[in-house]
Amino acid sequence: MKRKIVLVLIISALLMLVIPVGAFASSKAVKISLPGFNVTLNGVQVDNKYRQYPLIIYKDITYFPMTYYDCRFLGIETKWDRVDGLEIDKTGISGAYRPYQGKVRNGYTYTANIPEFNVKVNGKAINNSEEEYPLLVFRDVTYFPMTWRFGVEEFGWDYKFDSTNGLVIQSANGMLDQGSLPGYKDGPFINAGQYYYYGGSEGEIYQTSVNNLKNPRKVYQLPMWSYGDSYVYYDLIKKDGVAWLSYHQGGAVMGSDYYIKLKDDGTWEEVEVGYLTFRVFGDITVRLDQRGPPGSNNLMVKYPGQEYVRVGSPDYLYGWDYEHGRSSEGGRASGDIYLTGDIIYVLGVNREKDTDASKIYRVNIHTGETICVSNLRANSFKMDDDNIYLISEGKLYKQTIDGVNERQLEVTGPVSLNFDIQVMDGNVYYVNREDNELYQAVTGQSLNPGGKVTGLKLEDGYLISTFEEDNNNHYRIIVFDKSGKEVFKSSDIAKINTISIENNKLVYVESTSKNMYSKELINS
Repeated sequence: MKRKIVLVLIISALLMLVIPVGAFASSKAVKISLPGFNVTLNGVQVDNKYRQYPLIIYKDITYFPMTYYDCRFLGIETKWDRVDGLEIDKTGISGAYRPYQGKVRNGYTYTANIPEFNVKVNGKAINNSEEEYPLLVFRDVTYFPMTWRFGVEEFGWDYKFDSTNGLVIQSANGMLDQGSLPGYKDGPFINAGQYYYYGGSEGEIYQTSVNNLKNPRKVYQLPMWSYGDSYVYYDLIKKDGVAWLSYHQGGAVMGSDYYIKLKDDGTWEEVEVGYLTFRVFGDITVRLDQRGPPGSNNLMVKYPGQEYVRVGSPDYLYGWDYEHGRSSEGGRASGDIYLTGDIIYVLGVNREKDTDASKIYRVNIHTGETICVSNLRANSFKMDDDNIYLISEGKLYKQTIDGVNERQLEVTGPVSLNFDIQVMDGNVYYVNREDNELYQAVTGQSLNPGGKVTGLKLEDGYLISTFEEDNNNHYRIIVFDKSGKEVFKSSDIAKINTISIENNKLVYVESTSKNMYSKELINS
C-alpha cells in the first residue's frame, strides 16, 4: 500500500452522542466496506468481525472509529462544541483498551455519512468538504482517515502494513500492559517489592509474583466481622517498601484495629492491635494511642526486643487535631509523626490549660522534653528535609524545623482537611476546600481543571492523584514526578488504594473491568 494508507484513529462514542442530529441532516451518504486484513493497535489485535465500531474502508483507505476509549488508548483527545465543532488533539493521555465487543457478526458493506461540522486537528482547521479522505460518521461515531499526514505527522504514530500482519499501529504514548489477578474480587491492591497483594471473594489475602500472575498464594485469611455476616473491612498499604494489611474488628468504641506485616516468604506477623497510629524509623517504633475518648500521655517509643515506654509530657495529648476549651473539647486523630535524630515531631495539645489547640511540638525521646515549634494552630503537617509545611485553619505555612523563617504560602482558597497536603522536593500540593481541585502552592494553577479529587498519595517518589468520573473531567488518574512534571495521565477509573508504584513501574486495577494495567514511568 501507499504511504498514504489510512491508519485511522479513534474518537468518542460519547462524543457523538452529544452531537445534535441536525449536524448530519444534510450530510452526504457514501458506501463503505470492512477490511479483510488484521489490525493491531499498541499490541492488541482488533476483533473486527464482532466489534460494535469496526474499522472500515473508504476509497481504499482504512478508517478507525473515534470512540472515547480508542482515542485515549492511542494518546489523543477530542472535544465537541456546537459552535466550533470537533477538536482533535495529541495530548499523550493513556487508557486501557476496550474491545467494544458486540453479539452480532458484522456484514461486509454499509453506508456512512460525510458530516459538515467544523474540524480542527492539533489546532489546525480542516475543511472536511474539500478533503480527499473526509471524516465519516458510522453508527453515530466519527471515523477518521489515517493517512501519513494525520497518523505520523500530526499524531506521531508508527505504523506498518504487510500481507502477513496487516496494519500495525504503535502510538507515542506507549502501551499499557494488561493482566488479570486470579481470584480478585474488589478492594485494595498494592505492589511491594517483587509481589502484588490483593483480596479475594472469601476473605483471602493473596500474594503473587510480579513476573507470574497465574499462581497466587494465600498469605492471610480475614476473619468474619463480629457484628455481621461479612468479612472485616480491610486495607492494604505500603510503608517504607513493606506490605501491610490492616482491618478493624468489633464496634466503633470497643473494637480494635489490627496491623499485619506481610512478608516476602508468604508468612505474616501481627505487629500492633488497638486504636493507634504507628510508624517505624529504623530500629525505633513510634506509637500514638488514639482510642476514644482521647487520653493524655499517649506517645510511646519501642526499641527491638523491648516493650513500649511513654515519652513526652503527661499533660499533653499527642497525635490529635484538637480543640480544648473550658466547656467543650473535641477533634480528630492525626497520623502525622516524624523522627529526626532523637526528636519526634507531632501534633500536641496541653489539656492542663484552660484552653488550648493543637500545635506542632518537638519531643525528645530520651528526656521527654516537649517544646512548641510554632504558635500557629496546626490541623496537620508534613516534613520535607529541614522544612515543615502545615495547615492552620485553611491557610498553608512553611517554616524550618527549628521554628524560624515562618511564612505563609500563597493558595487559591482554604486548604481542605479531607486530603493530606503532599510535599516532594519543595513542591507542595493541596486540595482546595471550595472547588475540591488539586493545586500546587504558589503557582495558583489547577493541575486538572474541572477534576474533583478523590484520592492523593505519595509513593516511590511520585504523587498519585485520582479524580471523580465526570464528563467535565478529562483525566481520572494523574501521576507527577518529583519535579512536578506529569508522567502519566489517563481517563481510566481507579481508586487511590488500587494504584501502586514500585521501581518506576505504575500498576493499577481499573474499576470497571477489574483488569490490571501497568506501565514503566519515565522520570525527568
